[in-house]
Amino acid sequence: MKRIVCLMAVSGCAVSAMADPYYFQSASGQNAWLNIDAWTGSGANQAVLVVDWQFMGGPYQTESHAFGFRWDGTAYESDMLNAFNDAGIFTVTSGYGGAFLENIVYNDGTETLSHADELGSWDLASTDNPHAQWGAMNGDYTKLGDWNANQAGYDQELLQNGTLDGINAILWFGSYPDGKTIDDYPLNVPLAVVPEPTALALCAVGGGLFLLRRTRTTPIA
Repeated sequence: MKRIVCLMAVSGCAVSAMADPYYFQSASGQNAWLNIDAWTGSGANQAVLVVDWQFMGGPYQTESHAFGFRWDGTAYESDMLNAFNDAGIFTVTSGYGGAFLENIVYNDGTETLSHADELGSWDLASTDNPHAQWGAMNGDYTKLGDWNANQAGYDQELLQNGTLDGINAILWFGSYPDGKTIDDYPLNVPLAVVPEPTALALCAVGGGLFLLRRTRTTPIA
């Protein structure tokens, strides 16, 4: 039982110091627990932004991070990123009048993630399935694996309630290490590992028994 408690503690070290598990209810009904670093905005609609910095500027301990955004009415992907920027959650830089993403710089409490080594090299897409697989761009540039690729500047991409918006760091001009290609670096959604209530109860009992045993075996001064 002591081992279970220790394993849970160790597994938490791989998660951002700021992340909290959140049960995301998607538009497709394929819901999932996600590690969300921060929320901003308010309203009846919600979307999750996932940014994967890969190894760019790293290697990083935790390359992929998720952020939640709420709003009412109509909002674009740029509104979401600007809201995170204005809230001080991360810093966004753009070009071409705000239509072209250049960089996102984020400090997760442990390290600062950035893609300054090749500004503007990102793939952007969206999905209503948290378990969708990110993959290679298809022939007509509409898909990145199971994700729907952005078809315009991110100031023209409408947000949809219950979806994930993915931004994946890539290299348009540089070379990937060890002969790998862009296809070897998919975006990864930071899914949360939430122990079942039974497992939590067992861990609590085990911790209590361990403390009780220590109390009984500790010599009295």
